[in-house]
Amino acid sequence: MVKTIFLRQVLEEIKKTDSVGRAVPFEIEFRTYNKNNKMGGVLKKYSGAKLLIGVKMKGKPFVDINHFYRTVRTRKNPNHFKNRTRNIELPSGQIKKLNFLYITKFNGLQVIY
Repeated sequence: MVKTIFLRQVLEEIKKTDSVGRAVPFEIEFRTYNKNNKMGGVLKKYSGAKLLIGVKMKGKPFVDINHFYRTVRTRKNPNHFKNRTRNIELPSGQIKKLNFLYITKFNGLQVIY
């Protein structure tokens, strides 16, 4: 029998922090999807991933280093709730964005909706 976990419980587990306030690492497996050309389906697995917990910087200006003239822009609201996305940080330091509707396994448990 396959052990399962509800998506709501997955989202609660992802948010958990340790006693110091750092995100707890987890193992996740999900599929990719591109809305623009309706392509995807690549299965990705990440071990030791953590939810990226950032400092609230809504509307704060920042310098765009990649731009030639170094213009000052305001940060865009990522609307994670509306877009059903979360940013995770891999052990290598890379940051990945995933749509939580496409999570298939979490910590070895099959995700059901």
